[in-house]
Amino acid sequence: MRLSHFALALTIILLAITGYLAWEAQEEAKGARRELELVRKQQAAQESSRPQPPSIVAAIPAVPEGVPATAIPPMSGSGLMPPPPSLVAAPAPLTALQKQLIGMPAVGKVLEIHNEQGFAVINAGKDKHLEKGMKFDVRRGDGLVGRVIVGESIDATESVVDVDNSAALPGVRIEAGDELILPVRK
Repeated sequence: MRLSHFALALTIILLAITGYLAWEAQEEAKGARRELELVRKQQAAQESSRPQPPSIVAAIPAVPEGVPATAIPPMSGSGLMPPPPSLVAAPAPLTALQKQLIGMPAVGKVLEIHNEQGFAVINAGKDKHLEKGMKFDVRRGDGLVGRVIVGESIDATESVVDVDNSAALPGVRIEAGDELILPVRK
């Protein structure tokens, strides 16, 4: 009888410890979400406090009186009429790597980037079966701009990824809207 009491007491203690650890993990996750929300608010405040550069608007000459507006032909290259074909340069052909990059399906997109802190928020999570430590290349158009590694914070549809600066190209930074693809073999 005493052994069964000891086993019951030990089971209750283990349940209490497990419950406490689960509660602590939930509180830690809530704290991480609050911290992420704070960073988002700080970034929004910084964006709104930055002065906007003045926009340059080209002056459009006025139509002289007595001349109908349809009688004046648009200037070539002004955006109203395309330049002559002899002035248009043909785009360079795509390389095999660029074709491979374009053909790869995107796993997700970068929603927010925090270069100073070295992380980004992406729109993929447990719904795309992401796990901590997974690596993805970051594509913009037909080129690679960097690499990210999935961190610990993985929600159902969003995740926080660490920016791998060792794979970053000089002078190129990951931006919101860039796409995540599986690592490319070069």
